[in-house]
Amino acid sequence: MQPEHRGTLVVKALTAVEALAETRGWGNFPEVLALIDATAHTNVGSVDVEELPIDEDVWRLLAVPGSRITLPYWIGLEAVTDTLTTVRAPQLRDWTRAQIGPVIAMAFLAEGFDTSDAAHRTATARGLPVDPDGVPVRAISAYDIDGRFYQLLRLRGAQTVHTTADDPHVRASAGSIAVNLRRLLTAART
Repeated sequence: MQPEHRGTLVVKALTAVEALAETRGWGNFPEVLALIDATAHTNVGSVDVEELPIDEDVWRLLAVPGSRITLPYWIGLEAVTDTLTTVRAPQLRDWTRAQIGPVIAMAFLAEGFDTSDAAHRTATARGLPVDPDGVPVRAISAYDIDGRFYQLLRLRGAQTVHTTADDPHVRASAGSIAVNLRRLLTAART
C-alpha cells in the first residue's frame, strides 16, 4: 500500500470510529486501537480497526475518590504504553501477529475537556455546552508507520468533526499522546 493511499484509508477508518463513538454517546472509557492493513484479504484497500485488550479498570483508576475530578486520560495512556512496551511486550507482539494483517497505525480515542479560550469561544458561538472545567471534546488521535499524526476532534453537541493530518502544531499540542502512540506502534511492529 502506498503511503498516500494509506493516509487516506487511515483518515477514513478514524472517521468511522469517531462516528461510531458519536452514536454510542458520551461518557465512555478511552480505547487504544490498532489500525490493521487488511488489503491482503480484499480486492480493495481497507483498514481493519481492533481495540487492544486493555482492562477498563485502568481508566477507572484515574477517578479521584470523593470528587467529580478525573485525571486526564493521557496519564492512563502513558501507563498502558509503559506496560505494553516493557513487561507485556511479548503479549502485544503475539496479539499483533494474530491480526488479519500488519498494524499500520495506533490510535487513542478519549473524551476530555478543552480549556482553551478558542474552544470556549467556538462552543459559546455555536450554542454548545460549556462545562465549568472546559468544553467537552472527543478526540481520536493516531500515529501511522509513515510518521504522520492524525487528530479528529468533536465538541460535544457539534454536528461536525475537525480533522487534521500531519500538522506539526497539532502533533506538538498532543504531546505525550503522539509520543505514546509512536511507542506502541514501534513495539507492535518489532
